[in-house]
Amino acid sequence: MRSDLAKKVISECRLKNIKLLAAESCTGGLLSANLTSISGCSDVFLHSIVCYSNQSKVEFLNVNKSTLNTWGAVSKQTVEEMLIGLKNQSPIKSFGIAISGVAGPQDSENKPVGKVLIGIIGSFCDLFLIREFNFGNLERTKIQKKTVNEAFLLCLHYAKLIK
Repeated sequence: MRSDLAKKVISECRLKNIKLLAAESCTGGLLSANLTSISGCSDVFLHSIVCYSNQSKVEFLNVNKSTLNTWGAVSKQTVEEMLIGLKNQSPIKSFGIAISGVAGPQDSENKPVGKVLIGIIGSFCDLFLIREFNFGNLERTKIQKKTVNEAFLLCLHYAKLIK
């Protein structure tokens, strides 16, 4: 199912000449793996940063240490800064997708297993959205797969709105 969604995302972005960038934390590159499993995706998918540690969020996306210390990695504030970091790396027409969450098996930062935030930003439009999901205390890989699925659905929805 995810590969079908990934194909649709690539196809729609190709049609609209939209490039994709990603910053993945709790999914550890799974979104990128799904995109790169599609032959020819390099004309749409530019790069992904697997920013699993807080330090990598600071170094590669310019997330403020004070944001991480105050709100934690799994917060709207952090995902917002991850999105801005992606936008600063993006070409003229692109979507940035940022993901942070708790895949488990234990809670993190006093946040429950299954809490995930997915953000999307457009470098060429007013798109700036962060959605919170609570997938529940599922198996780690199920949370990661559901997260990727939701990220693709968001991306596909907004790509289709672009004229």
